[in-house]
Amino acid sequence: MPTVTNVNNVSLICGGPPAMHGITANYFLNPDTNEEVYMESGDFLLSPTLMEAGTAAGRKTAALASKKKLTDMIGKGADLTVTAEEPPGWLTARAGPQEEIYSAEVNFWLLRAARAVVEEKKPDLFYVTTTDFSQHKFGPETAEGQEHLSTIDKEIGSLAGAWADLHPDGAIFVTADHGMRRKRRAIDPGVVLRSRGIPAKAVPIIKDRYVVHHGNQGGAAYVHLGEGASLDEAVAALNDIPGIEGALPREEAAARFRLLPGRMGEIMVIADEDTVFGVMDEAEREVDLRSHGSLHEQRVPLFAWNAPFFEPGDETSHFDAVRSVMNGLEGQE
Repeated sequence: MPTVTNVNNVSLICGGPPAMHGITANYFLNPDTNEEVYMESGDFLLSPTLMEAGTAAGRKTAALASKKKLTDMIGKGADLTVTAEEPPGWLTARAGPQEEIYSAEVNFWLLRAARAVVEEKKPDLFYVTTTDFSQHKFGPETAEGQEHLSTIDKEIGSLAGAWADLHPDGAIFVTADHGMRRKRRAIDPGVVLRSRGIPAKAVPIIKDRYVVHHGNQGGAAYVHLGEGASLDEAVAALNDIPGIEGALPREEAAARFRLLPGRMGEIMVIADEDTVFGVMDEAEREVDLRSHGSLHEQRVPLFAWNAPFFEPGDETSHFDAVRSVMNGLEGQE
């Protein structure tokens, strides 16, 4: 939590929560400089990645992503990093021509490319992350959604088979960075507060370069208060708005969700299951889109195969699977 791409991919690749690795959103407003940046550089990471741990233990590593924005973070320390947006020629020869990033086919290409990497480069540690464009556009009940899931399942099976051929005793984990839900209401918490005389700016945590997916509207936001604004007054005003499930002061939110306080606003706002936050001219409007970011997209599947060292419990997070691998590597350095 928050249930967005950068936060959860980095949680997976680092084997821990944002309080440890420092990625608290897709986008960051630095309160000290007022500078706004996409939080996608490996320089933001405050803890080692699986790739770095693998290299230190003498393992060959590789990381693949559909989205280019993730490669600098998930690929930090990897021997090989590939993005479907800029594929090398040898991979297009094996996996087929480059696919459009705003398509379902880009994920199918990536998984075919992943199999080619396993067969050609023979990595010992391998991380692959697809994009959620198709899930933003189509629900699982639609024909398009079912076709995407069916093809993904087939390609994961082929990839798992190639991995098992290379590493008969090798573990495989399959999980998601976040869930997805249909949304009906959009709120701009900044407009809400300013209309009540409280200087504030809200930054949707989901904000990134891939606006076609979700229009930068997601289920959580950080609110940065202006000079003279009352924290208590702002929190009370936001908690009074239908669609806002909770407005939490920074320290409370950081403790509850294991976040890094220095990379948050003064308030973290969480939406209910039908609501997203965005930057708008008005305080609220109706929408019809599929998005994520809130607590309602937090629960995801986690499949573990051939991993006797991993013992999930009632409070297991997806990143605990990677942490179990990293703990094993630490004794081999």
